[in-house]
Amino acid sequence: GNIPEPYWRAAGLRSNRYDTAPLYPEALARAQEQLLKLFENNGYPFARIYLDSLTWTDAQAISAYCFVDRGPLVLFDELKLEGDVKISNAYLESYLGIRAGMPYSREKVLRMRERLQELAFLQEKKDPAITFWRDKALLTLFLERKKASRFDFLLGVLPTDQFSGKRVLITGVLNAALQNQFGLGETLLGRFEQLRPGTQELEIAFSYPYVLQLPFGVDVSFEQYRRDSTFNDVIFDLGLRYLLEGGNYLKAFWNRTNSGLLSVNENQIINNRSLPENLDILNTRLGLEYHLSQVDYRRNPRKGWQLLLQGSIGFKNISPNTQILELEDPQDPAFDFATLYDTLTLSSTQYRGHLSLAGFLPLFNSMTVMGRFQGGYIGADQPIYKNEQYRIGGSRLLRGFDEEAIFSTVYGVLTLEYRLLLDRNSYIYLFSDFGYIEDITATSRRFDRPLGFGGGLTFDTKAGLFGISLALGRQQENPFDFRNPKIHFGYVSFF
Repeated sequence: GNIPEPYWRAAGLRSNRYDTAPLYPEALARAQEQLLKLFENNGYPFARIYLDSLTWTDAQAISAYCFVDRGPLVLFDELKLEGDVKISNAYLESYLGIRAGMPYSREKVLRMRERLQELAFLQEKKDPAITFWRDKALLTLFLERKKASRFDFLLGVLPTDQFSGKRVLITGVLNAALQNQFGLGETLLGRFEQLRPGTQELEIAFSYPYVLQLPFGVDVSFEQYRRDSTFNDVIFDLGLRYLLEGGNYLKAFWNRTNSGLLSVNENQIINNRSLPENLDILNTRLGLEYHLSQVDYRRNPRKGWQLLLQGSIGFKNISPNTQILELEDPQDPAFDFATLYDTLTLSSTQYRGHLSLAGFLPLFNSMTVMGRFQGGYIGADQPIYKNEQYRIGGSRLLRGFDEEAIFSTVYGVLTLEYRLLLDRNSYIYLFSDFGYIEDITATSRRFDRPLGFGGGLTFDTKAGLFGISLALGRQQENPFDFRNPKIHFGYVSFF
């Protein structure tokens, strides 16, 4: 026939595969279909594969030639958009992998609808149209805007007797995420948290996909965390994503975390002749992050799984604190407090790893069970200080505890959650969080297996999503205190 050998190999076949071999009509039809797909996905949508010169050589053998009628070479034309959605052609061409001048691909056209459904900020109004004209394929997409930007807040009512004699502590989290406001598929995020008296956290992040119409995106974020009057963290993160399908990605990132002391307990340092549990530390890290999500519905998955894996190496530098260097012991004025730093290695290496893996298993028609593991690890050959540690506990990780009240160098939290789905966005849930904590620093060494359990309700209304949850937790084998549950109220509005 007229089909070159490289085409057979590209289709996963061999042209001499059927020489002196038994002939099965089904296998022959599959081979023809594979060859046809190869041509249809490389610019020949009207290709035709056929057999010719079919002859019987003897009673048990048959011979034929395999030919292709390619038809005209067809190239994609520019995408044509119809509808009220604000989105650039350049973004859609990069996202769909369909650019003007590229050879027509039937596979890309068939997968186009699935890819569009993965975008949070638009939806199809009706089926796309394909027009072939003068060796060009014109794709017309009928798209409309979908609410994807969001504003949400979470209020926590936490019983406590630790702060100013108050019976309850009110915590708050405000989030705002703006998606595709400029028609470029970008995301702008703002977050503010008031987790405890004197403790605030502010984060601003920006993500821009398909830079120069390449499959790369840029992430930039700034974060400031102030822990009452103890220390202040200033965090800057810059990432470069390699964009995969479905919003998945592989990212290389650079992170700079500068943690500085706001005050020190001078009397304690003078009396003990030892450094505090927090120090002035600069960490600069380089790392990789991989994200993969395969779920049926992102806002409230019923089946599928999600993975986030992150690893980094950091270079840590300790700066002597001016307040400590200037201390003077009235009982021993000759003592130089700068010598407290002499036993420290001021520059060292640190390793961090993080894993989040979740699976959703559907039960019957309106139930699902979620299993999730979240873990973090900090490794170093030098002591780790408290203001370098993970801070967990609260509504996001290890429920039933005060927000970010548990410090750890290693943690693992296994969550089991049962959900009764009321509709697409509403559900009742019960959960248990099983934790493992290692708190190993320069001044402490503690292990624990905290446990939290509870339940809640999320319900959808015309005004947005409302939620309420109640959780209890215990540490150090102490019993649950049913008089002091952690209660959270949440609201999410999409616009």
